[in-house]
Amino acid sequence: PDGSWYGSWGVCFTYGAWFGVVGLASVGEREATSPHVAKALAFLRSKQLPDGGWGESYLSSSRKEYHHADASQVVNTSWAMLALLAGTEGCDESMAGAAPVLARAAAFLMSMQEPTGDWPQQLISGVFNHNCMITYANYRNIFPLWALGQYRRRLRGEPLPNLDAVPTLKL
Repeated sequence: PDGSWYGSWGVCFTYGAWFGVVGLASVGEREATSPHVAKALAFLRSKQLPDGGWGESYLSSSRKEYHHADASQVVNTSWAMLALLAGTEGCDESMAGAAPVLARAAAFLMSMQEPTGDWPQQLISGVFNHNCMITYANYRNIFPLWALGQYRRRLRGEPLPNLDAVPTLKL
């Protein structure tokens, strides 16, 4: 009812919303055309913290209700940005509405980047079976780079990559 989805492999409602929105976007649904995408993006916007980031606790997974972490997390912030970017792509009004939310999130991610280029290892971001928590060490670098790269495309007026294209690795 609140627009969120429960996520099984990541923490938790932020992760689920990212997957749900990108999945719907891959078949052409956007905030302006889909009540499901609109509700999911409203849910995400409602969870953005004052510093521009998102922070969800692993407790969300076991308790099956959203729990804020004590501080914003780079991985949660990246997932929320990717959902907002996919769910508003191609609609000028939606993209304009998401712009300040995305700008604050990007500023948060950039402020968290360490001098080495890495992002800090923060709270647990992975989970399975609702209560087995995992730290995926590379999430802290992969997702901020991905989100900031997609955000840069948006700022440059470049379309996001085809959302229904599956990249393949050529060895």
